[in-house]
Amino acid sequence: MPQSSLSLQSLYPRLLAVTPRIYWPLLVLQLVALVANLGVNSLADGPGRGAAAALVPLVLDPILTGTSLAFACQVLTAAVPDFGAALTRGVRTWPVLIATSILTVLAAIAPTGWLFYFAYRRFEQAFQGHEGLVAVALPFALMIVLAVPGIYLGVRLFVTVPLHFGESHGPLSPLPRSWQLTRGRWWSAAVAFLPLGLLVLALGLPLSLLVGPTGLAPLLLPGNPGLAGGVLALRLVGPLGWTLYMIYCLELIKCKS
Repeated sequence: MPQSSLSLQSLYPRLLAVTPRIYWPLLVLQLVALVANLGVNSLADGPGRGAAAALVPLVLDPILTGTSLAFACQVLTAAVPDFGAALTRGVRTWPVLIATSILTVLAAIAPTGWLFYFAYRRFEQAFQGHEGLVAVALPFALMIVLAVPGIYLGVRLFVTVPLHFGESHGPLSPLPRSWQLTRGRWWSAAVAFLPLGLLVLALGLPLSLLVGPTGLAPLLLPGNPGLAGGVLALRLVGPLGWTLYMIYCLELIKCKS
């Protein structure tokens, strides 16, 4: 499989070709996640809200992610689309997706993540303390330097999650497999989602202006309601993102086969 199959010129026409068959079922899953988060954010502060806020990312989100990737894989591999089967697989793979996700994050941040945190805290203290330029610039520069290994490792481990649907894996095996598949293809993985990121930005600004003055904004993004439209934009673009994620993973597998 030529390297060009991983270019934006190859990936995005394929994404557009399958979008009519995938987008709407996956959008329903995005709406389920959106309603769940709105429900959590509407709860009064207290233990109940804390428990609900933990359950959504730990239980619901991985199941919806697995279902989205399983359904996309069905369509992309010419299997008969079966949303029920995709949902069943999403539920069944929930434990292994959690384990793989945690291992991936730890692998990406372990080398310099803790040093990055201390550099960030020093930068934050210096910036808020209105210290001189050098006192602010040095920890900021250190943050940038320490972020580079994490970015590199994150891209090399880019496809650990969708590999559970493109191949058969346990919790740990997707990490070395992703490392193998992305060897020599760092830049293609790094830029694959840039167009979708720009689409999120393009949608997020007008949506923020639309929902910002409403009571919905604090529920969408309690910490920064002025940017609440970005949450809606992410949900609208989400089906495209999961589909592209699966396309890229399957193309990597073909390249190595």
